[in-house]
Amino acid sequence: MSPSPPHMLSEQNKLPRLPIPSVSQTISRYLESIEPLLDDKEALAESKQKAQNFARVAGRLQKRLESYAKFQKGSWLEKWWLELAYLTWREGLCINSNYWLTVANDPRAYGVAMPPKPLQPVDAQYSMGRVWDSNEYSEFQVRRAVRFIQHTLDFKEMVDLGQLPIDRTRAGPLCMNQYQLIFGMTRIPRMGCDELRQDATSKNSRFIILILQDQIYRVDVYDSVGHRKPNGDLEAEVHAIIADIAMRIDQNELDPAVTVLTSGHRDRWSAAYQRLEQQPANYATLNAIQEALFAVSLDTTCSDPFESVNAHQLNTKCHGTQPGHNRWYDKCASYVVDRNGAVGYVGEHSPCDALIPALMVEYVSKVVSKEPLERGLLMPETPHYKTCFRRLRFTDVDSSVMNMIRDAETEVTTTANNSLSRQIRADFGSDWIKKTANIGPDAFAQMALQLTYYRIHGSFAPVYETASTRQFLHGRTETVRSFTREAADFMLAMCDPTTTNADRYCKLATASKKHQTMLKEGSSGQGIDRHILGLRMAYHRLNPLPGEGPISDSEKQAINDFFNDPALARSTTFQLSTSGLFPSYYLTHTGFGCVAPERAYGINYIIEANRIKFGLEGKTKEAGKGTNVELFEKTLLRTLTELKLLCEQAKAKTTEQQSRL
Repeated sequence: MSPSPPHMLSEQNKLPRLPIPSVSQTISRYLESIEPLLDDKEALAESKQKAQNFARVAGRLQKRLESYAKFQKGSWLEKWWLELAYLTWREGLCINSNYWLTVANDPRAYGVAMPPKPLQPVDAQYSMGRVWDSNEYSEFQVRRAVRFIQHTLDFKEMVDLGQLPIDRTRAGPLCMNQYQLIFGMTRIPRMGCDELRQDATSKNSRFIILILQDQIYRVDVYDSVGHRKPNGDLEAEVHAIIADIAMRIDQNELDPAVTVLTSGHRDRWSAAYQRLEQQPANYATLNAIQEALFAVSLDTTCSDPFESVNAHQLNTKCHGTQPGHNRWYDKCASYVVDRNGAVGYVGEHSPCDALIPALMVEYVSKVVSKEPLERGLLMPETPHYKTCFRRLRFTDVDSSVMNMIRDAETEVTTTANNSLSRQIRADFGSDWIKKTANIGPDAFAQMALQLTYYRIHGSFAPVYETASTRQFLHGRTETVRSFTREAADFMLAMCDPTTTNADRYCKLATASKKHQTMLKEGSSGQGIDRHILGLRMAYHRLNPLPGEGPISDSEKQAINDFFNDPALARSTTFQLSTSGLFPSYYLTHTGFGCVAPERAYGINYIIEANRIKFGLEGKTKEAGKGTNVELFEKTLLRTLTELKLLCEQAKAKTTEQQSRL
């Protein structure tokens, strides 16, 4: 009899704490990162002097930070990162902060609805697709929603029982804490800084919420003694809710669309929230939403054509025809299921990085795809079963809140109209990159993206790439400043007609090796940006240590000069914000919104064995002050083809030389 696998948290106590790099190392790497960004030699010299002055006086801040770290249960960064990266963010969550995923359609889908005049391959809009509203729900939609609910509950139970296999890399086990932060987790709006709620009640909740037509329903997924309800019982609940919605529409009894407030400005939502919670029934509704394990939105919209990934992701991220509606963006975990059964996922980013829920969605999608699929209505499987859903109402909503709902609708409509997103696919992947290009796949993707940007805008972009620091206890992420001197040299060579292809490939290989080194440094807690944040917080928030003398005026000047240096601000205005996920067949699109104000793009990518999927988001040319999503797509495809040919030529030349030996 084989031994039981270890509990998923059994190696947590073996994980090291997130390290604090030395000041000299961080400043040295920081200066290396800004050198290729600054064309003005005088400005560069001035920034170097400011950084060196800071390094000479930052020892006291380093000691404060090291002392603070000793008394933190998890990571020294954890509380500050949650607050500064997420909870103090005041812009709306929709697109700006929440990420979105789409799942491969089930080829067994039935009862698929089509618009009266479907798009044809000859139509200009066909490649992008469109979202249209069927104004109905479907049997297959309900079936697929219930399957995803059930297997998400399977995943939750594995988390609760510690049965997930421990994630590992060559460096060892990874922190599993974030898996515990998906379910029963909700962001609560507060003036200036939001809060997160997850407690014993919400973690052990027995219900989820369904959202239809901006109306919210509580659905018990476990019975009164804690047994999971079977598929037939849950399908009966969902069909009964659909019937209830139809009746409410006919009788004009729909409650106000409070859901839209979760998409807009956080302080507006906070003001509305404070008014809503003063009314007992509304307070009970808000409390129930927070106690739900996760949310499922059923939409009457669907994609045209049916297989359009671009239309699917558009509907998932912000509702394709009514931006911001029929979602509760504050829930950490939310599924979206359209009329034809296409499934998406929207995640509130604060408690856990997108990687963790993406792994869950991949798992659930794979299990659902392999299950037998019946047609026809399922009867409840519990004898004499009676549906027991509960409508969670918002009543007596005053005029000020109604005005805020209208303002949120206006805001999120503008946000949606200003956001352009699409998927870009390359017909080769990691197998070809490793065997033929002889380059790390992630580095190859990064160089392609940076070269694309340079070709469009004629300037270098500060680049953010996510590095996971989960090899440390409660580790989240570190910034990899992927734009380097080596990357700049590669891009200049590619755009110089006098440079030979052999030299171009050599510079590509050199830039890729540098990138892999930086990615490893970031994952090892030896990055730049989190440490600079820690030193900044040590200056502003941590008290002087016992025996620490007062900071002199010259020291204050050196510290403030560094933190206020335009070069630091420029280098952290990431016009290319990028992140790579694991190889995934079932995730067809992954996306997030860019945040830099001009000429900026947010790009998530998945590198599979035989293809690369890029999820691109950017603003319109007007809103993004020069951003050009359409041109980025065309240029990236051309760049990928060109780099593929470049690497194949280099491979052929190497093979020819070896054959002569």
